[in-house]
Amino acid sequence: MAHLGGHAVVIGASMGGLLAARALADHYDQVTIVERDVLPEFDEPRKGVPQGRHTHGLLARGREVLEELFPGLSAELAAEGAVYGDVVDQVLWFNHGCYLRNAPSKLLGLLLSRPMLEGGVRRRLLQLDNVRLRERCDALEPVFDRERGRVTGLRVKRHAIAEHVETMNADIVVDATGRGSQSAAWLERLGYAKPREETVRIGVGYMTRLYRRRPEQLNGKVGAIIAAYPPGWRFGAILAQEGERWTVSLGGSKAEVEKCLRHNGFCPVPGKVLQ
Repeated sequence: MAHLGGHAVVIGASMGGLLAARALADHYDQVTIVERDVLPEFDEPRKGVPQGRHTHGLLARGREVLEELFPGLSAELAAEGAVYGDVVDQVLWFNHGCYLRNAPSKLLGLLLSRPMLEGGVRRRLLQLDNVRLRERCDALEPVFDRERGRVTGLRVKRHAIAEHVETMNADIVVDATGRGSQSAAWLERLGYAKPREETVRIGVGYMTRLYRRRPEQLNGKVGAIIAAYPPGWRFGAILAQEGERWTVSLGGSKAEVEKCLRHNGFCPVPGKVLQ
């Protein structure tokens, strides 16, 4: 592996940040992940990943990539309750109102909750000797060397120490904070043009609930996917996950979702497990 530098800093310890840190670990002496949340000891949703309560799963290629980065990860997660499944043969697919025929394939996916996936990846990443994690730490702004025209570090503030700002020197800083990113504002303050933004409003909403799972349900399949199609453009997903549960998500226009939930007697409170 090519050696690219001494220290790399990644802002954000969600999936994007964790995988960026894993890639950098092969090329830098030290990788530091800066995360504002307190990361949970157990696999449970957290504030910094608001979509983490909704339906997730790994399709075949995603699972293969993670397996290349963390050999044995799939087996580890399966041993903890994640569900292996042939995504062509073991999932019911409905596309534009038509049921697609099942057939055996070599496309093995992994069904599990987002917190379990993130927790499993994070634990494996932190086993690397050159990767460290700084929790409860806010990224304030990058350090910029104007003479050299490059970022040389990151100023951070630890929650536990009021008014204390620390500078981390770095050869590269990666922003993986997602929709809360401050990179555009940082670049503007440094004198660079703010990137042009485009907004597409689609008015889609979705809700997710958890249910107890029994082997005979869905005729023994591990999931069902209903793609959106006209006229209502509703969609849905039912996937097995750890803890003998189904995660069920329904979506569409926000008005249609609320109408459907109330029509079926569901109170839109996510996360409740029913008989």
